[in-house]
Amino acid sequence: MTGKTKPRVRLLFVAIWIALVVALFVGFTFINAPHGGSPPWIASVIVSWLPFLALVGVWLWYARTSRRSSSGTSWVDLYEQQVAENKRTNALLERIAAALEKPSPG
Repeated sequence: MTGKTKPRVRLLFVAIWIALVVALFVGFTFINAPHGGSPPWIASVIVSWLPFLALVGVWLWYARTSRRSSSGTSWVDLYEQQVAENKRTNALLERIAAALEKPSPG
């Protein structure tokens, strides 16, 4: 599969995410149940930073996967091909303009 993440890798990410959410849920349930106080500072840090870290992780993953086009060619290569094609088109248009400027005999 070119340009796509394999289903096994996605399944692994989903399984890790579910395990992390379950672990946090169970941890908060058992930590707060006996004494009814506030959770330990490490649990608070994890819960407050987890969404931000997940967002950064998704952003990095998307940046890595969108680095190439669907054909597998990098965006830089596609840009360079476009520049070369524009140069060829400009050269042809200049030849056409030069041919039209020549005075016709007669």
